[in-house]
Amino acid sequence: MSDQLALSGPIDLHGGGAVRRVLRIWRRHLALFVVIMLAVLVLGTGGMLLLKPSYTATATVVIAAPSADPLAPTGQQPVARLEDDRPATEAALLQSRDVAAAVLEQIPPVPGKASFSLTKSVSAFLCRKGLSYLCAKPVSTDPQTRQQSAIDAFLGNLTVTPELHSRVIDVSVTAKTGAEAAALANAVVSNYQRIALARQTADVNNVAQWLDNRTGELRQRWLDAVHKADNFDVKHGLTNTTEGTTANPLIDRQITETAVNLSQAQARLAAAQARADALHDAAQHGNTSALVSLSTQPILVATANSLLQLQSMRDDTAAQYGRNYPKIRSLNRQIAAARGSLNSQTRSALASIQTDLISARAETKQLSDNLDALRAQAGAQSSPQAEYQSLSEEAQSARGVYETFLDHAKEVVDRAALLEPPVSFVSHAPAPTRPTFPNHVKLVAGIIVLALVAGAAAVLVRDYFSVGFEELDALRATVQLPVLAAIPFIAARRNHLIARHVLDEPFSRASEAVRGLAAQLSLLVEGDVSRSVLVTSASPEEGKSTLAVWLAVTARQGDQKVLLIDGDHRRGGLMSKDRVQLGFTDLLDGRASLADVIQTDPETKIDFISAGDAMSRPFNASDIARLRGLMAGFKNSYNLVILDSPPLLAMTDALVYGSVVDQTVFVCRWQQTSRQAVTACLDRLRSYGARIPGIVVSMVDQNSTMAFGGDYSRREMKLISRAYST
Repeated sequence: MSDQLALSGPIDLHGGGAVRRVLRIWRRHLALFVVIMLAVLVLGTGGMLLLKPSYTATATVVIAAPSADPLAPTGQQPVARLEDDRPATEAALLQSRDVAAAVLEQIPPVPGKASFSLTKSVSAFLCRKGLSYLCAKPVSTDPQTRQQSAIDAFLGNLTVTPELHSRVIDVSVTAKTGAEAAALANAVVSNYQRIALARQTADVNNVAQWLDNRTGELRQRWLDAVHKADNFDVKHGLTNTTEGTTANPLIDRQITETAVNLSQAQARLAAAQARADALHDAAQHGNTSALVSLSTQPILVATANSLLQLQSMRDDTAAQYGRNYPKIRSLNRQIAAARGSLNSQTRSALASIQTDLISARAETKQLSDNLDALRAQAGAQSSPQAEYQSLSEEAQSARGVYETFLDHAKEVVDRAALLEPPVSFVSHAPAPTRPTFPNHVKLVAGIIVLALVAGAAAVLVRDYFSVGFEELDALRATVQLPVLAAIPFIAARRNHLIARHVLDEPFSRASEAVRGLAAQLSLLVEGDVSRSVLVTSASPEEGKSTLAVWLAVTARQGDQKVLLIDGDHRRGGLMSKDRVQLGFTDLLDGRASLADVIQTDPETKIDFISAGDAMSRPFNASDIARLRGLMAGFKNSYNLVILDSPPLLAMTDALVYGSVVDQTVFVCRWQQTSRQAVTACLDRLRSYGARIPGIVVSMVDQNSTMAFGGDYSRREMKLISRAYST
């Protein structure tokens, strides 16, 4: 008989088949999709309206290019090239905690007003119920802790972004009002300029202080030399110490010229020695700022500047994230490398200065020897005059050294007046008139997209985790059996029994499906012979008993003699609610005859046998043999015998009934009966000899187009009902 009905092939999940499947899933769960989408739209819109507006103001600055130093020697002007790390360094310095603290000191944060917060209220309620991890943290009373918290909050609203391949940096601050945001953004730049100038001025002042101390010592040395020469002149009563009174003008002129040259050489030697001492002292004490101020070598200055920037970045990062932050170790390695390069450049500079010192010492020694020879020659003429001349030359030499250091100190002071901040304003931050956040247009678009995605995800998840079959093609492909009928869900109504539905509405979808099932079962047998049909299912509440009644009523309307047997002796109640009367189990046990158990429904004229008493023992061989004989006898008296059995997953009676009837109809509830239950029950029925012509899907959604085709219109239904009634 199975050859008479073609089995369904595999489901097409490629191309148009996959698209159609997705569209069917979407339509089947359209209500869920709409509910989820509306819920997300409502919640998202409500959350968007609860968001507090914030304003972002942006100030634009540019990194100052190195300007020409009018006090620097020719050929030692700074290079105008921008280092690769300069924008990132300036951005990090602009975002440092020192700058944030200065800004908050200038513009203190405005304390927020206490407002109702649903999240805080829920957290407080759960905290009172014992969930301590949801309790709000107590506010610290320590001023330093509160200041650090305010700095952290301000840095969280501060964004410093260097623009690529340029000197421009954008400084953005987010605040509650536009005016506050603009004021804070401008204050960040102005305070950074002030702090940077203060650091540069402090470095120059340190160098100037050292030069002042050294110059004072040299001035005292010069005055002491002059005082010593004057005392010698007075003591010996020299008369030819003034110009034009010497006894030997030639020797005196040579002594004078040699003394002048010696003074100049000693000045150069003293300047070189002073520069070498200062550079050596700065290198030993690690005074990088002094190295920048004292050295005249561009490479050493650039290396010292790089080391200063790395040290400042490390200090700022350590203050913000702690000494154990991973970036600190990387900065320490860079600082160590920069310090090693600085030491190497310092040694090179010291070596260069040492060469100048050796040359100056040699020149000084040569001039001193010449001066000594001239003095010896002049001493033969006048020993006091030669001594006085020597003292005068020493005073001149001391004066030359003093004037050299004095000029250098003046240059440092003049250079301090030329200091400039590292960044300057391109444009101040204007106060925004519209809030930057929330952007209602983008948020609404995002909420709509999120609602669509959430609805689609809910539909897919609902379909993925669905335990039952939702498509007839999937059911056919799984069980390899035809779907004989798809019966829609009939809701219970007052004064309307579901068992009478095929009588009250003979042309409804359910009635048409039952008539089609009866016709297919008739086509599966040859000739006009009596037959027995078992109606079973995997679980209770799947509609098998209702289908058995509808099938009996439909067959009885075709003038067939129908016997309906209630085989569910655990529950019973089919066609009759009286559990005291004799039934099918009594007939099997021999406690009653056919005349005792067969009853007739007065309205439908259907003969039926109730369940009888519950059996506490399993079926044995004699029970099965008697059951076969009873079914054969029933078919001699009736055209159709319908047996309603207990669910297969609850009891095994259906396996016995299926082995003695002609046809077994398995009922599967739409979207409820799991795939595993259906396949397991069908395998058990087949293994015990049940002849299963197909599957009946029950309680299908009335709006499902996967199970039903076109339907009669209301006008057509009225015409059919009128013709049927006449």
